[in-house]
Amino acid sequence: MRHCDGKNDFWTGPETAMSDDTDIEQLALAHRQSGTMLIFTLALIGFLVYATIGSMFGLIALILVFLPIPFCVMIVKGYFQRESWALPWVSVIWTIAIVMCFLLAFIEFSKPLGVEGSTWALIQGMLLLYLCWSMFQRLKLLRHPMFRSWYSGEGPVFNQNTVLQDGEVLATCPHCHSLLAVQPLNISVDEKCPMCNMNLVSNRSAELYSDIPANGEEE
Repeated sequence: MRHCDGKNDFWTGPETAMSDDTDIEQLALAHRQSGTMLIFTLALIGFLVYATIGSMFGLIALILVFLPIPFCVMIVKGYFQRESWALPWVSVIWTIAIVMCFLLAFIEFSKPLGVEGSTWALIQGMLLLYLCWSMFQRLKLLRHPMFRSWYSGEGPVFNQNTVLQDGEVLATCPHCHSLLAVQPLNISVDEKCPMCNMNLVSNRSAELYSDIPANGEEE
């Protein structure tokens, strides 16, 4: 098992240029789409939060909605400009947004059926749950080593041209998402990630595939 650092694991012949360009274009498109979705999501959450608590807290609710706007604008601007400090903050904002959308969906579902507006509340709750799922997919994108490598500009994009040794496949650590070249037929249940030193094989996988040898021993 070895860590792919994105610097010495690639063929550099001209036949790979077109594939690399396509990968970069797709990542750039995903970057723009995720940034646009982040703006839309934050605006929607602000509106829904004010609609939910505005009647109870009035001006205080309005202040709570507008107070984080300068901070969010700074983070989103840094994200679009691919600033290294912005990516962790965007991940935090996505996580908070997912939690808030889930809470808002729970509030909508808690409204009693049969009263006026309950049908719309049910529809709105379903839409919020779908938004939670969509945001979770974007969050996984932000944590993917391929996207992080492109975002930081520290190395080429990982693709199918990565040079692998016999029996190796590309895999990501379930904990730190580092890109690794592993030999699945020789991996043991207590194999550690060389980057974060956490187990590469989960307990559930170990139970499903109980014939995996521990400490490299064969049964």
